[in-house]
Amino acid sequence: MCPLCVHSWANIKEYKLQHMWEAVTDKFDSDDLNDQRDHVLKHMKKLWNNWRGSMQGNIKSKPFRYALKDVPNGVDKSDWEWLVKEYFFTEKFKETSTRNSVNRSKLSMPHRTGSKPIREIIYELGGKDGNPPDVATIFFETRKKNNKLVEPETNEKYDKIKEFVQSESSLTNIEVVERCFGPQRKSHVVGFGGGITAKELKCGNSSKAALLEKLNAIVKENESLKGRLEGLESKYDELGSKYAQLAKIVFDQPSSTSSSDP
Repeated sequence: MCPLCVHSWANIKEYKLQHMWEAVTDKFDSDDLNDQRDHVLKHMKKLWNNWRGSMQGNIKSKPFRYALKDVPNGVDKSDWEWLVKEYFFTEKFKETSTRNSVNRSKLSMPHRTGSKPIREIIYELGGKDGNPPDVATIFFETRKKNNKLVEPETNEKYDKIKEFVQSESSLTNIEVVERCFGPQRKSHVVGFGGGITAKELKCGNSSKAALLEKLNAIVKENESLKGRLEGLESKYDELGSKYAQLAKIVFDQPSSTSSSDP
């Protein structure tokens, strides 16, 4: 369904993207599903890039003719031949691959999720239940090695993130990230991987302070309504008591007429 014989995701035709989207809408449904199209396609793009990138392992240190023969499982032979000839063995790809390897080696706080999207980790850590983890938990879980952080700078940043999370609980995840790492780029947020933008995090999460303010206002309104209700109940009880007294006077009063009267 996702074509391989293109140089980048941007080269995939719109009708192909629509076909992918229709496959999603055939299996899932929600009131705002159509509003999520761009978001879902961005995630597809990351999965597609990871999938295609993982195939590079089939050609490493291999001569061209042997690389052509080592077709990955589930990939059409003609698609693979195109990838090898027009993509993996081009000078542009080799230059990009070398540059990316050098950049990765310079990372002082590398994440260790492999090809597993950070979105999936967030989903597994409570996102699926509507209770996603805070940014400190996300940072630790995506950079731990043998259940601990090994780089000094990673530990230093983790402590700083935890300090903000614990001391200023009203901050959202994106606010904590920008306090610790500065303003975030349009297409990337530290700790959240590619595909999640700062704008999405800012728009998708109201400030905790604002939410607390709303909650306090609701609590006060409920207390006010409760007080008014208790006042009405008190008046109702008072009226009920007076009505009972009046009824007793009316119905228990002896008749003023004599039994001999016609």
